[in-house]
Amino acid sequence: MLYIVSTPIGNLSDISLRAIEVLRNCDVILAEDSRQSRKLLDFLKIKGKKIEPYYEQVEEQKLAMVVGMLEKNMEVVLLTDAGTPLVSDPGFKLVNMCRKKDYQLTAIPGPVAAINALVLSGFPMDKFIFLGFLPKKKGKRIKILEEYKTKGAKVVYESPKRLMELLKNIEEVYGRNSRICVCREMTKKFEEVKIDLVDELLEYYEGKSSKGEITVVFI
Repeated sequence: MLYIVSTPIGNLSDISLRAIEVLRNCDVILAEDSRQSRKLLDFLKIKGKKIEPYYEQVEEQKLAMVVGMLEKNMEVVLLTDAGTPLVSDPGFKLVNMCRKKDYQLTAIPGPVAAINALVLSGFPMDKFIFLGFLPKKKGKRIKILEEYKTKGAKVVYESPKRLMELLKNIEEVYGRNSRICVCREMTKKFEEVKIDLVDELLEYYEGKSSKGEITVVFI
């Protein structure tokens, strides 16, 4: 059986009891980053688990290996670096294959950075659009921002190195009075949530070297 297990987005204490039980009893773990998965297992005092690297670049070629495991009735866990697998992370091809071959699978729910940021923003979230990581090229980014301009709250993931560029793109499309929430290092000791007009945030982040995972919510 395949278990799609959500893990903490920062604070390891956010792991669910059910996720811990599955990790303790599984036969093998498919890990986007084995180093991050080892940290989690060490925190949970779970020893001796077999970990197979399973990131985007190798997902296609490892499907046959996973098929072999599932056909032997092994308990297989899919983990990403943090948060819920398949949400801007590998796993879609694996889940799709399991559905086609009628293998058993289930998801162990847990943290999602996009939802956490929406809650922290205080923006209306009865309807929202998750856009994941926007394209690196400005033209494509602008096109997407324009396409969803009137669709309610938007959530994107961004690299700290491109935060200023994203804010400038939003200002260009939505105007200087657009309201934005920038969440960094959520659930961790140095969590930072900045909510302001885009021009104020551009001034705040100018010259700053931001670190850590960043989630941006804007309307």
